[in-house]
Amino acid sequence: MKVTIHGTDYTAALDTAKPLIIERKLNEPSICELSLSLPPDGSMSAPMRNQFVSVTGDDGTVYFTGYIAAVPMPLYAGAGMRGPVYSMSIQALSDEILLDQFLMPPTKGTSGGTAGGLVSRLVTRTGSTMISTQSLSLNAAISYFVPAPGSQWSKCAGQIAGMARAAYRAVNGALILSSVQSTVHTLNETDGTLNLDSLALTAGVKRALANDVTVCGEIE
Repeated sequence: MKVTIHGTDYTAALDTAKPLIIERKLNEPSICELSLSLPPDGSMSAPMRNQFVSVTGDDGTVYFTGYIAAVPMPLYAGAGMRGPVYSMSIQALSDEILLDQFLMPPTKGTSGGTAGGLVSRLVTRTGSTMISTQSLSLNAAISYFVPAPGSQWSKCAGQIAGMARAAYRAVNGALILSSVQSTVHTLNETDGTLNLDSLALTAGVKRALANDVTVCGEIE
């Protein structure tokens, strides 16, 4: 894995005590959280707000691209052989943060469009040319779309994607919009060691939210 910030490779400075986390939610900006332990000799500069962040795999796969959302604050982590050691906690938001910084002009709504066309039109309305829309080819019909007043670009794009039962993602300077696939899991009490008495649903805050789950049977 390689972590690049503002054109500089920070992979060697990753704090192994705190794992790098990429959090993706349906039709919302992705979040990348990581910590850096910079060398005390000052050979690596501290990252700053709005600098570009890229996380790629060893095979070249791009897992995350975005921008640092807040000024990283150094936290004292202890004393090293060459002096005090500080850990910097960094949080970056995916590429659509560039579009969220622009005000969305008011509109009375659009009718008779497609999901890909409407999301592309949202980008055009911001006036930004930093995000590519060439991959927005989803032709799912949207009968009528009215953005919520004062909403950011990502909120409006998520609204369109939800109406088309699709998911959008911004990565590597481009927008991707694709249909959400349907997955069916059949449960049979006679298969394996399944015990329905042990099946429980909890409302823990750490449990990932599902987009749409339907349970069919005698007791739902």
